[in-house]
Amino acid sequence: MARGGLRVRLLTVLTAAVAVAMAAAGIALALDPDHDNGHPHLDTTSGLLVTNRSALRLCVEAGPESATAGREASRKALLAALHQIRQDPHWHSAYGRAHYSPAGVLDFGCPAPRLPRRYEPKTTVAGPGLTDNPSIYRVWVYVLDEPTADRILGTGESTGVAAAELMAEFRTAFPVSTALLIRQSRLADSSTVIHGLRTALGLEPRP
Repeated sequence: MARGGLRVRLLTVLTAAVAVAMAAAGIALALDPDHDNGHPHLDTTSGLLVTNRSALRLCVEAGPESATAGREASRKALLAALHQIRQDPHWHSAYGRAHYSPAGVLDFGCPAPRLPRRYEPKTTVAGPGLTDNPSIYRVWVYVLDEPTADRILGTGESTGVAAAELMAEFRTAFPVSTALLIRQSRLADSSTVIHGLRTALGLEPRP
């Protein structure tokens, strides 16, 4: 995929969701595009999306009831998926300049987790929403137990990808962090995890 195509995909995957969610919340943007407020800015040359990130980081919300063994299973599944995704030819154009460390890429606990009542592909925000200081986390992974997954994703659905953090620039709000909602029982299925993470990272999914 050409770099220009990558930029378009990264910025448009959730644009409709952003517009609808912001309209529902009654958020009005009146920013001066020439005003530098000292905050991070959108960076369309990198898959990290904002200027205050130099490394790929993911945070994982597995629920307070999740045992250590469950967390380790989540860590193993996500790291294995990332290892496979990094072999993809599209990885370098998006994340080749970003630092990546398997030992430090995952943190358990997101800074302001917020699960939606129901996942709707075009409107869901699963995180703090609009911010002028995005977190270090490019992807927020919510590992859902069966009852929660049934309620949010729907019976039998495995994953959903939504906006987590949005940043306003040039009078528009762009998703700069995405959330992967994944059913806990599907972590054992590598193809499900890889597909979900690829989508959340803004990479073109395999056919």
